[in-house]
Amino acid sequence: MSLARGQWTESLMQGSSSLVSGLSVVLLLLLSGCGAAYSGYVSHSLKQLEKGNYEGALDKLEKPTGKTNKLLYHLEKGLILHYQGQYEASNLEFERAERLSDQLYTRSISRHVAAMVSNDAVIAYRGEEFELALIHYYRAMNYDRLGDRQAALIECRKANLKLENYSQQAEYELSYKNDAFLQYMTGLFFESEGEWNDAYISYKDALKGYRAYEAAFGLPVPHILLVDLARLAGHLGYEDEVQEYAERYQLERGELQPVAGGEIVVFVESGFVPRKHQVEFNMPIMEGEKDVKTQTVAERAVHRYRHPHTYQRQRVDYWLRVALPEYREVRSQVAGVRLRAGEQSATATVGEDLAAIAQQTFTEKFDSILLRAVARNLVKYLASKGIEKAFEDDEDDEDDENDWAKKGVGKALGGLVNLLGAATEAADTRSWLSLPRTIHIARLSVAPGTAAPTLEFIDARGQVLAVEPLPEVAVAAGEKVFLNFRTFR
Repeated sequence: MSLARGQWTESLMQGSSSLVSGLSVVLLLLLSGCGAAYSGYVSHSLKQLEKGNYEGALDKLEKPTGKTNKLLYHLEKGLILHYQGQYEASNLEFERAERLSDQLYTRSISRHVAAMVSNDAVIAYRGEEFELALIHYYRAMNYDRLGDRQAALIECRKANLKLENYSQQAEYELSYKNDAFLQYMTGLFFESEGEWNDAYISYKDALKGYRAYEAAFGLPVPHILLVDLARLAGHLGYEDEVQEYAERYQLERGELQPVAGGEIVVFVESGFVPRKHQVEFNMPIMEGEKDVKTQTVAERAVHRYRHPHTYQRQRVDYWLRVALPEYREVRSQVAGVRLRAGEQSATATVGEDLAAIAQQTFTEKFDSILLRAVARNLVKYLASKGIEKAFEDDEDDEDDENDWAKKGVGKALGGLVNLLGAATEAADTRSWLSLPRTIHIARLSVAPGTAAPTLEFIDARGQVLAVEPLPEVAVAAGEKVFLNFRTFR
């Protein structure tokens, strides 16, 4: 028995209304688990952190209800606890983060399927390579503060072993394959423990790493590392290598003399690492590409992005909206750092430029991110068109009288799916927001005894921005005392 036009139309509209409700629920679920608004979760905590109010920063740090931002929660909390001086609690959070990051490198198929119909932010955040390496820096400093230098050395070694593993698994070629700063830090720790051969090997690895840094990130090899390398070669009796380093790097013989007294080594963290923001692009999809494999069309779109030109021979069928992340700099007032103790002073050198590392590694991943975004949006677009076509091509119903209603509902539902696809399209802008922009290495030789060091922060004009006192330390002859300090300027 056929339905009258009004009854048939009402039935269709009721069905479409149910589908609207169902899709709306799906949309809400997707957006509730979305990590695109992660910065909103931590903004209040970051404001307290910038003021040096660590207790307030912890109070304002919201624990996520789902799993998508769980890693970031442990990272942010671990760092705040470190600055607060809660070293054991900090290490516990970083241990949780490390364990979770290892688990997340086993991909969840269901989450990746969800990402194809929504956005990358529904996938649990796995961390950038440099973020995961920095876990071990902070754990090493925590252990050093707790008096466990050997545990600190283990953390330094773990970082570069992990980076090597990441680079082998990556679907893109990365410049950041090992962390030169952590190699150098490892050497300093080894030398402080009297493990000369291990220190020398670490210094050589650091030199190799900084050469790669110079090529990829524009960070030159620290002069003090070259001095350490040549000086330690002399201590081990490698005179030919001492001569080679001195001539190649124009080192003065006076620089290579053993350090008199003790030494204060301060890792000075300044500013904030660049943060991801969303940008939108319209990608051209050409006529005739509807019947081509999605992956192929996505690869063509990436090529068009890299090689923009006018499309004279082919007609653009439609423009595909794509949301992508990009890093934006967070300006820092600090251009230099000077360490003082009594009448002595030393200018710090840049050991780690996280801003450059973040930008360059993102550039190397960008094509892969773009490819996924285009493929994802093609799937959404073709799904909406598929619904329209399904209503137009329904051959089972021979009642042409209601054809106009079927097509109308098909277009409405197709439009709704397209609208929901656009609404769920968002770039994954998550990152470890509390990390510093730069880590300077400040070193100063001091006479045995008690010292009260201070840090001077210098702006781009060479003016002193601020003077910050460090804890008073006791330094024995031949001893290295390690500190770290964070400024949010």
